[in-house]
Amino acid sequence: MNSIISTVGGNEFLFYGLYLLSFFYVGFLVFVGSLIFYRLVLSPLAKFPGPRLAAATRLYETYFQIIKGGTFTWHIDRLHEQYGPVVRITPWEIHIKDPDYYGTIYAGPGKHRNKDPWFSFISFPESIFSTNGHELHRARRRILGQFFKKNAIQEFEPVIRENVESLCAHFLGAAECNRSLELHAAFYSFTCDTISQYAFGRHSGFRYLKEPLLLATWKIRLTSIFEFSRVTRHFPVVSHIAHLFPTIASWLAPQFGHVYRMEQDVKHQVENVLHQHRRLDVKSNSKFHFMQNQSSIITSRAIYPTILADKEVPQSEKSLKRLQDDAIFLMIAGTDAPSQALAITIFHILNNPKVCEKLKYELFSRKPDIKSPATIAELEKLPYLSSVIREGLRISSVVTTRLPRSAPDEILQYHQWQIPAGTYVSMSTYFILRDPKIFPDPTNFEPERWLLPREKLRELERYLVPASKGTLGCLGQNMASAWMYLVIGTLFRRFNLSLHDTTERNVEMTRDNFIGQTDRGMNVVQVKVLEKYSH
Repeated sequence: MNSIISTVGGNEFLFYGLYLLSFFYVGFLVFVGSLIFYRLVLSPLAKFPGPRLAAATRLYETYFQIIKGGTFTWHIDRLHEQYGPVVRITPWEIHIKDPDYYGTIYAGPGKHRNKDPWFSFISFPESIFSTNGHELHRARRRILGQFFKKNAIQEFEPVIRENVESLCAHFLGAAECNRSLELHAAFYSFTCDTISQYAFGRHSGFRYLKEPLLLATWKIRLTSIFEFSRVTRHFPVVSHIAHLFPTIASWLAPQFGHVYRMEQDVKHQVENVLHQHRRLDVKSNSKFHFMQNQSSIITSRAIYPTILADKEVPQSEKSLKRLQDDAIFLMIAGTDAPSQALAITIFHILNNPKVCEKLKYELFSRKPDIKSPATIAELEKLPYLSSVIREGLRISSVVTTRLPRSAPDEILQYHQWQIPAGTYVSMSTYFILRDPKIFPDPTNFEPERWLLPREKLRELERYLVPASKGTLGCLGQNMASAWMYLVIGTLFRRFNLSLHDTTERNVEMTRDNFIGQTDRGMNVVQVKVLEKYSH
């Protein structure tokens, strides 16, 4: 009898368990069905053209980014061919392909624009890139922006020039040993050293250029970061779990090991800066001594020591976590895109003998004495070099992803389309920089397209948007430009270079990992130094 009762009780428990499971399953189906119905029929974005699957779920994008290896940017282009200049690419995002509308979405001061929090997730929530609130972002941008104005970069020019000289020493060493140099590794070393010295102090930062040979350490780290970010953008929990168990995660995914080591190295740099700042505070026994220490820090103009010494910066902006997140982002953004732009630009110069000849003629005719180094200001006055750099920024098109923005208090009008306030709208600079109507034969490297009268040049420069524009645009464009002038201007005045085992495929962007990347392992631009110019 007891066994029968026990069996009946067990069956009842099983029955109720199955009932609850069925209830939750049906509830889940109803919820998903209702959500899809809303997105396809009731949503204010239901009127916009595009694939129904893209309107129903973000898994549509996930398929192209994860399963198809980062090809959603190019798929968006195909969608525009099918649906026109306005396409709904996710349940809550509209993509527009019209270069003349760019200034409306990525507007300057006076227009309120917000980021998409989902899109700005990069595992460093306190960084300026992940700051979504308009007022907070503006305040943080004002603090950091002072270091990237032209006059600030001019003050930092001696350090940049010193690192260019260290870079040249490696080119000279390669010439003497008749070995090739890999430009990505070379320029990642240069940009990493330079921006880290600017961030943490002239005698701090990294020292890759001081190594006997140029290592690919920073290149591997940055490549791994953008590979990893493609996954974590769609599955943010992966980033959180990996950081909770870094040893296991590094074993399972070696790419994360490179990412984690980079993060730890940058965090240690910030900790050292904070420790030095606190030690100076303790030693400040008098107002005079305190001001003397403050003056010495500010004169160096290193970013984080200066921020810590600035009494007008709120204390909340000086926390260790806040500074570490921001510094990690600065080291990523300040090294990857400029390094790629330099390597790709020099590839195209060397791959086009007539361009290379014209560039050298201008560099030598305007400043024939090689022993007299050219300054940034002098190089910026050279019209052909300037055209080469503009064309290099255009054709490299490093940022391949879109950057969604919303106008929270404004209905945007595009032709017959009214875009509701708060809707995320995006454009891709990659499409603008490769638009054949603006830049005929866009895949050809033609610096001459920029040799125009001033008014026409200003008009064409409206479409030169390699790093976005507006109040949320990249802060480091002046710094990157200074690097390109000094590095290209110096290398081509000092050395006769030629490509070595390198083709167009080594610079062709085929994957959108936020930053455009080549096929895996193909981001290798090798050169040989044929001779060093002596006069």
